[in-house]
Amino acid sequence: MTTQAIQITQEELREVFELERDIAEKQRRVEDLKTNIKILLIGKTPIEIGRFYARLITMRVSHVPWKQVVVDELGIEFAEAMRRKSSSSVLCKVVVDEHGSLPLWKHTIQNL
Repeated sequence: MTTQAIQITQEELREVFELERDIAEKQRRVEDLKTNIKILLIGKTPIEIGRFYARLITMRVSHVPWKQVVVDELGIEFAEAMRRKSSSSVLCKVVVDEHGSLPLWKHTIQNL
């Protein structure tokens, strides 16, 4: 009885390499499109009526990596008071949604 050695083929390696390259190109395109859409949404640009819709999700974040030290040393009340006084950043994320089905938006287009 002989055992046959299993090898990773060049074809598999080539396919992985090419897929990763394709994904990277598409990911860059997605980021470019989302950046443009984000700028337009912030500027209150209307969205064409149709199958897809875009919205911004905003998150307010405070940069407080030191919070646990402050809580331990000065108490939770002081840490919360300082958090409220400190500046925060607003992060926006573009989300593109697809409407559920054709009839939900088809009638709106016909009525225009």
